[in-house]
Amino acid sequence: MEENTNLVEEDETKEEGILMMANECVILDSDMLWYLDTGISSHMCEHKHLFLDIQEIEEEHVSFGDSTKVPIKGRGKICFSQKDGKQGTMEDIYYVPDLKSNILSMGQLFEKGYSIFMKDRFFYLKDKNGRVLANMEMAKNRMFKLNLKSTLPKKSLVIKKIELEGLTEKSSNLEELCNFLTN
Repeated sequence: MEENTNLVEEDETKEEGILMMANECVILDSDMLWYLDTGISSHMCEHKHLFLDIQEIEEEHVSFGDSTKVPIKGRGKICFSQKDGKQGTMEDIYYVPDLKSNILSMGQLFEKGYSIFMKDRFFYLKDKNGRVLANMEMAKNRMFKLNLKSTLPKKSLVIKKIELEGLTEKSSNLEELCNFLTN
């Protein structure tokens, strides 16, 4: 059994409350699974629907160790639910739709003032004050996985509700609804 872990980060905009937690059909657990990696320079996400805001990028790419290249399609911010129920954010994340997994750059975390401690198969992510924000056990494949819970901002929910009211009865099956919400 895997324990869910949350990255905790202060929300600088101080918006009140979290309106919606991850909805199983919209944001699957695997969508918010992040692998921590020392070999990449930037955070990267394969799921566009997770971004709160995104700026399109053209003509840039990510190069991997096996000499393959994949295009970067955007850069933006993702919101998630912290353990204390508040909304946290991660910024400067590249949208790379050809990825197979979301990746957090440990170098980028260090630049933002975070520190890590590893002991007895456990990884601890700490803030500037030494407070443990996340801990995770090393997986069998020697990777560290962080499972976050996504949140959607209030504005998106209002827009989606208005759009949903326009759906026909024919579109009310769950698969069509999930496709509508994620596009």
